[in-house]
Amino acid sequence: MSEIEELNWKISAKAGEGVMSSAKLFAKACKRQGLAVFNYYEYPSLIKGGLQSGQVRAALLGATCQRRHLDLLIVFHEKFINDHLSELNENSLVIVNANNFDPSKYPELKSQVVAVNLTKIARDQGANPLAANIAALGLSARVFAMDLQIMGRVVVEEFAKNKEAATKNLLVLKAAFELTDELIKQGKLTGQGNLISTGVDEQLLLTGNEAIGLGALSAGLQFYSAYPMTPATGLLHFLAAEQNNYPIVVKHAEDEIAAINHALGASFAGVRAMTGSSGGGFALMVESLSFAGVAEIPLVVLEAVRQGPATGLPTWTSQGDLNFILGAGHGDFLRVVLTPGSVEEHFVFGKLAVELAEKYQLPVLIMSDKYILESHQTMPKMILTNNNQRFAMLNDGRLGESGLGDGEYLRYKASEDGVSVRSIPGQGNALQLTNSYEHDQYGFATEDAVETKKAVDKRAAKLLALQKELPKPLYFGATNPEQILISFGSTINVLREVLLSPISSQIAVIHLPCVYPFPTQEFEALLADKIAELFVVEGDATGQLAGLIQRETKIKDLRLILRYDGRPFYSEDLLEFLQSGQLNQQYKLL
Repeated sequence: MSEIEELNWKISAKAGEGVMSSAKLFAKACKRQGLAVFNYYEYPSLIKGGLQSGQVRAALLGATCQRRHLDLLIVFHEKFINDHLSELNENSLVIVNANNFDPSKYPELKSQVVAVNLTKIARDQGANPLAANIAALGLSARVFAMDLQIMGRVVVEEFAKNKEAATKNLLVLKAAFELTDELIKQGKLTGQGNLISTGVDEQLLLTGNEAIGLGALSAGLQFYSAYPMTPATGLLHFLAAEQNNYPIVVKHAEDEIAAINHALGASFAGVRAMTGSSGGGFALMVESLSFAGVAEIPLVVLEAVRQGPATGLPTWTSQGDLNFILGAGHGDFLRVVLTPGSVEEHFVFGKLAVELAEKYQLPVLIMSDKYILESHQTMPKMILTNNNQRFAMLNDGRLGESGLGDGEYLRYKASEDGVSVRSIPGQGNALQLTNSYEHDQYGFATEDAVETKKAVDKRAAKLLALQKELPKPLYFGATNPEQILISFGSTINVLREVLLSPISSQIAVIHLPCVYPFPTQEFEALLADKIAELFVVEGDATGQLAGLIQRETKIKDLRLILRYDGRPFYSEDLLEFLQSGQLNQQYKLL
């Protein structure tokens, strides 16, 4: 077999048959062999039934997103082949979990199809029939000539709490590997090549949710409250599991209104706090978001976008909440909206969000989406330390007893950068007063016109210093391109793949990791000497990012490439458009 530097693998079954677990384990095994990995899930909002899939792309030189055409597809039920026909070609190998397969029923299918009874392999080893997904891993390891020992260690770690299950699953893994080897020797199945690997495992494999959680913990996050709502639930689960490892309290609130108010109470008391939800849950939080704005209470909020409106598509992706996030809450108050793209950016901005909220005493929102929050992606290892001591609460002299003096304390005293010394309630030498009304420098409610203007101007004064610390637009690709693709958030993962194409010399990409306050000067500077055609690529139906750009800059001549069916962009579709002008019917061009 020839040597290969990348693979595109997918497993498809009913919800409840272990698809997500097996995809995660396959992704881990590829990562352990030194490959870059991206693991993308699709699933319906059902506990059981429906079509669920996990797709792993692994590559020696980088894998930032999923790709359409598959090297190996494993389907647990023959009927699911029809759902994947557009992902198969003559080079694809399809494994059907069955005793036999009749290709005449699928005249459009050009791929090699082999029936292998994965469930029987599991039963023959005395394992649970659901261990068929472990048999799929053994088969896959042999098809790509992967290290079976590495795959075995990944399986053992997954079932470390159940030694009997771990032992039986290892037998299933080995049996499937050996059966596949025999089929290859007999010429009944063709391997997909020997996967080249570095053998050096130097990366982490994390979801966007996990990366945000780690970043926030590294910045001293001490309290997280939320009500479960896909796709933000992963952050709640991750932080809850870390309570024994870090000094953090995680609260499963009764609803989203309670969740944000728990976080505000914790922050008011001096604890670094955060909450999170998806669009429907965040809609319930906006009154309290305004409270955080006027009271200058530090707060971090994850808005994990899924396809809407209303309940929409609960388990599918979107970027359609941008305008809502920009305008959430009544009245004028400053907020930051970070839009991380890669998993690594989710870690970096999870940390930055906590630090900015604490330093500037305002709400910081992290806008992300189902696509990257629930997908696994490799990133460089970071160094995190934990000495089990309470994180230092002093921040630039603005929190604690320092500078309060005796007696008089002006909680909202005007300053050059708009940031006041913040006290912790309960100290003996100063009275801490905060409420939801407009207020004077002491914190007393006021309706005086002069005091009101002073208070609004004081909060707005934070903008100048804040802007210097926000992430700037990033430019990738050709110096003098013919087309420039502009995006924010997770879409950059797909656009980075476009830059690896044969036509990369005519393409550039601009990524916006922060959309508010909008980086007007920096963005205009990137386009100042460019005569390229500008395309805004975003996951919504109305071009919300394009509208923001036109509102905040002098750039007006923009074309839009939109997708709003709950599915992510594919680099193949964008490349086809750039080369031929033809766009897949699932997209919209304006």
